Amino acid sequence: MPSAASLVRQRLTVQREALTEAEEALLGGEPEGLHDVRVAIRRIRSALATFRPVLEPTVTDPLRDELRWVSGLLGQARDIEVVIEHTELLLAAAEPVGLDDAVTGLRARLRLDLAAAGDVVDETLASTRYAAVIALLDAAVTDPPFTAEADGGARKIARKRVEHDLERVVERIGLARATSDPEEQAARLHDVRKAAKRLRYAAEAAAPVAGSRIREIEEVAEGTQDVIGLHHDATVTRSTLRHLALDVESGEAAAFLLGHLDADEQRALRDLRSRAMDALTALEKLADDRR
Repeated sequence: MPSAASLVRQRLTVQREALTEAEEALLGGEPEGLHDVRVAIRRIRSALATFRPVLEPTVTDPLRDELRWVSGLLGQARDIEVVIEHTELLLAAAEPVGLDDAVTGLRARLRLDLAAAGDVVDETLASTRYAAVIALLDAAVTDPPFTAEADGGARKIARKRVEHDLERVVERIGLARATSDPEEQAARLHDVRKAAKRLRYAAEAAAPVAGSRIREIEEVAEGTQDVIGLHHDATVTRSTLRHLALDVESGEAAAFLLGHLDADEQRALRDLRSRAMDALTALEKLADDRR
């Protein structure tokens, strides 16, 4: 039976390689490069968090903090990409008549925001701080700072940690259900989404040594993450459009257009919120089955 140390070492090694490939794709201008970099970083962060008991936290916690910093900056560009995609869908559905200049202006403004966010991505990856993060990561992958618990069996520890992350998601689901305020619920659903991602990646990491329950958890967590993700993307898009509508320099036609798109996105959000809340039930049931 493999040890927890071997399982974690394998996970970190594979994701470090994935990050290298994603960086090359991003720097090469490939459309999915940014997304893939962020996913690789999230998987590494999740592994460090999920398997924290088998890793020395004085070494890995600072690395997690620095990877969170990178994710935050890269996320700004990804959010703008999502807003542009959603806005184009809204424009196609609305078919605005007589507002060509306003549509052109909106697209130009969003492209400027994307270019600015792209500059942040380039500056981040070229920074000495990012270089230091990568150095810390490489040291942790090459010689993971294992604790004595890492000598334990991989299956037992992996299953225990996945169940721990499942309970963590359920706690956040409870908080999301506890409010009816749309804005507060959106924020709490986003917390559920992040926790579901960590759960999915934990189950994914445990897959080599786990059984059917862990595979089911991975599948349900991914499905939940995807549904809540649609809600989050719509929330970010609506927030951006409302912010632009409040800009006095936008002009009357642009404000009218943005108001129309905002109303369309608000209607879509109501449906997405309902779907997102329904999706939480499957994870709650998995947790109940374990108790």
